[in-house]
Amino acid sequence: MLRAEPGQHTLSCSSCAAPLRNLKMFPVAAKTPPPAITHQPRAAKPAYVKAPKPVKKSKKRKGFLKRFAEEAFDLVEDAVDLVEDIFD
Repeated sequence: MLRAEPGQHTLSCSSCAAPLRNLKMFPVAAKTPPPAITHQPRAAKPAYVKAPKPVKKSKKRKGFLKRFAEEAFDLVEDAVDLVEDIFD
């Protein structure tokens, strides 16, 4: 909070309105000294391993014999349908 006094601006506590320059300072934690040198190498970081890409499965093609058998079956089926239409 900023209080305006004649000729001076001072910060004050918002709960008790005491000037902040009169408040007790908080204790500062003492800095810890750096660790002693052990003369041992640091542990090596594991090497970055790139994850393998998933392999896409290719679509299996129809073989020559299978295609021929399907065409032969279609011809026989068409012949049966034609004979059936004739005798109806």
